[in-house]
Amino acid sequence: MTRPRPIALVALALLPLILSDARGAVSADDAARLKTELTPTGAERAGNADGSIPAWTGGVTTPPSGYVDGAPRADPFADEKPLFSITAANFKHYADRLPEGQAALFERYPD
Repeated sequence: MTRPRPIALVALALLPLILSDARGAVSADDAARLKTELTPTGAERAGNADGSIPAWTGGVTTPPSGYVDGAPRADPFADEKPLFSITAANFKHYADRLPEGQAALFERYPD
């Protein structure tokens, strides 16, 4: 009698996972929120309270003037200037805007 090959054993072990009914179902209420409170990808449409994150209004829906079909896309934010820059030197001032992991990285790698 021959022994089963390891690949066959792995395939048999994974078979229940492949055949299981693992569909991600969304309730009708959650799906309806996509038209009102959420973007098509499920993010919140509303901006934050202090306005540093604006509300989502649909993104870039028309090409910029002068766009040539097939050309690389122009930067839609070329005229915007940064509001602030968070660095290792000033990250504690912006601690409320950073996740704990990012703050830890600034502390560990100040350069």
